[in-house]
Amino acid sequence: MLVVLGSVLAADETMKHYHNGKLPKYELSAPSIMLSAGDEEVLNNGKALMQVIVQADGKRRLLMVRDVAAPAWVVMDRILDFPAYPRMVKGCDALVPYRDTRERGLRVMDAMYEIHAGPMNFKYYMHHEVDEKQRCVTFHLDYDRQSDLDDSVGYWYVQPTGAEVCRVYYSCDTTLRGWVPAPVYTLLGKTALKQTTTWVNEEALKEWGKLSRKRGAGRLLAGLRGLGDSFGRLPSPTQLKPPRLPPLPKLPPLRLGQPKQDATSHVASVRSALARRASPPHRAATVRQV
Repeated sequence: MLVVLGSVLAADETMKHYHNGKLPKYELSAPSIMLSAGDEEVLNNGKALMQVIVQADGKRRLLMVRDVAAPAWVVMDRILDFPAYPRMVKGCDALVPYRDTRERGLRVMDAMYEIHAGPMNFKYYMHHEVDEKQRCVTFHLDYDRQSDLDDSVGYWYVQPTGAEVCRVYYSCDTTLRGWVPAPVYTLLGKTALKQTTTWVNEEALKEWGKLSRKRGAGRLLAGLRGLGDSFGRLPSPTQLKPPRLPPLPKLPPLRLGQPKQDATSHVASVRSALARRASPPHRAATVRQV
């Protein structure tokens, strides 16, 4: 415990981190986990799936899946409202963004976090990449600044499952500096999962409740953004197959040697018809008998 508490004084924005990343980083893509029928039943009952996975090397991966009764875009807005984290997330004492830009079509945001879990306090610098189209966020330490944590990587994914409901996936791997007793990791894991499960659900429901009570432009905006989630579930253009068209009729072969003669004959017939229309009508001769 003394090792952990002593490490909180090591964060320094003027120095690089001790390494450039040890944990494998998450990708901006849909999750690959498989849920059992029992898992689906838990989610359908309004509960969250929470698990701390102990890997072969002793590292721990936190995993949370939860259905939220709010549109996916509302949940994403809460996840991306970084300055509001101290108000929304229990245990987050401060969050100060120091970079917010766009690169390669992604939103890139770096921020300083100060958090506490029980008697332990940590300060660290995090790099986030956001793919708004996929509703996916990945994050890892900003290795250009020195953090109290040894390493940390994580992932958010919000999947629309209806016009006003979605499924939220969260996963995070974190290692602390120095030797840390197993009970400390267990405490941190349980605390982090409980806080994550609680805040994202409560804040999304609260925000959706406010928007649902609005009228006029606010209600219209909510409806339009909801349509955006609906369109996002439609097949992509590469998945759509073109319609089958009926076969075209066969054309007679073109006679390459006749065009000039055919055109000459056509002109002659037109002139003859015009001449007949322009000439006076012919009268029959009358024969007088003497």
